[in-house]
Amino acid sequence: MIRLTSLATDQYDTVLVIRTESSSRDAQTPDTTLSLSETEKSKIRQGLKELLASPSLRSSQQCQHLLQYIVDHTLSGELALLRERVIGKEVFGRRPDYEPGEDPVVRLRAVDLRKRLAIYYQSLSKSPELRIEVPPGSYKAVFTWNPPADHPTVPAVHTVEEPPKTPSSSVDLRGTVEGHLHGQLLPPVAPTIAWEAPPAPPRLAMRRWLLIALIVILVAAVAMGAAWYQPRGTRTLHTFWSPFLGNSKSVLISIGSNAVYRVADPQVDEYIRQHEITSGGMEFFPPFAPNQSLASTGLHPAPDSFVALGDVAAASEAVRTLTRLGQDFEERFPNDSSFAEVRDHPTILIGGFNNPTALELTRNLPFVLAGRNRIIDRTAPNRFWELHASSDSHDTEDYAIVSRLLGSKDIAPMLAVAGLGQYGTLAAAELVSKPGNLDQLIAALGPRWSSRNFQAVLQIKVVDFKPVSTVVVATHSW
Repeated sequence: MIRLTSLATDQYDTVLVIRTESSSRDAQTPDTTLSLSETEKSKIRQGLKELLASPSLRSSQQCQHLLQYIVDHTLSGELALLRERVIGKEVFGRRPDYEPGEDPVVRLRAVDLRKRLAIYYQSLSKSPELRIEVPPGSYKAVFTWNPPADHPTVPAVHTVEEPPKTPSSSVDLRGTVEGHLHGQLLPPVAPTIAWEAPPAPPRLAMRRWLLIALIVILVAAVAMGAAWYQPRGTRTLHTFWSPFLGNSKSVLISIGSNAVYRVADPQVDEYIRQHEITSGGMEFFPPFAPNQSLASTGLHPAPDSFVALGDVAAASEAVRTLTRLGQDFEERFPNDSSFAEVRDHPTILIGGFNNPTALELTRNLPFVLAGRNRIIDRTAPNRFWELHASSDSHDTEDYAIVSRLLGSKDIAPMLAVAGLGQYGTLAAAELVSKPGNLDQLIAALGPRWSSRNFQAVLQIKVVDFKPVSTVVVATHSW
């Protein structure tokens, strides 16, 4: 049946739709675990236990549960339970009739799991006896056995003895087996004499060691200087993001999703029959008359399914920055993370009105999103910034809030980039992710900004659906 995904966008946001269908390839994969002995299965379970306790896996309970489930059912040969919909229900608590194409939690966690497995095996000093992997496109575990390293292969060493000394200057091998090669006599072979170089004078040897030591010191000094010296913008970027770096727990990136309704399948099928549509797949818009109405039974809400292009680009900026700074991260939708996880993990919240987690965690801060299109200052009720959207969604400005909280002993640090529209969210992410853009924010915050919590309100100029300039119009720090 052809399905239509229809986008009901607001006047600010262009929505990116990504739909994929799960494959039944896992169910058709032959079961190769039947050939495993009980000893091998025991080693696999021990290897799984070590994996789950490793730093790469223990920071994500969802990845731990997913890997445990996959390995258990692979070993038991229950491949029918390794389908995406079943995993979503059994591991992530989704309803039995949930739609994987609209809620890709299994695929997102599987990608994260594969990344964590790769990091774990790359961190080992030697090749393990067993590798447990989940190949892309499948939810079945693969077990790779490596030969034990107890008996390393040693290259053969051939010893050549010096011929016995004879009065002659050569050794005559004629008449011996070695002297014939395919019936040919070998020519006389002169004995090999090894000469040893005389030891260097003590003073020359001392100078040589002094020269080597000087070179080593110079190389070390250059390396230390290169590590210490960084362009000013890079140092500022590292300082801004330092609360989120060096933590054993990965940074959570929570991405807001937009309110979208999908046209129901019966209405789409009827439209296709009436208009004899034979191509186009699921992605097309049936035209509606200006005054046409549609019954509520013809629409279905699709929560936590679609993301605005600006928010996708903002998430890319955060991912690029964390990767550049060497910090692990996980991407989440708001419904895929609990407040307990957010309190326990450094978190980046992307989106404003479309991210309920961001709204909840920032509602008591000085600057908050309010109404439909307004930012207010809670410390000065008459102070606000309002977005006047154009009727054709061709906005020329936007506003956004950047909030950075250092956290405490019980609460992990948090960064929120929240625009009234998608352009504001993207501009806020670019401001905190690019070294040159941070200078304006740092100048507005003052000299002690790095050790303080702060918020900033940004005004963004938009041209051709892109943010082209950003100005800091207000700040609070504490």
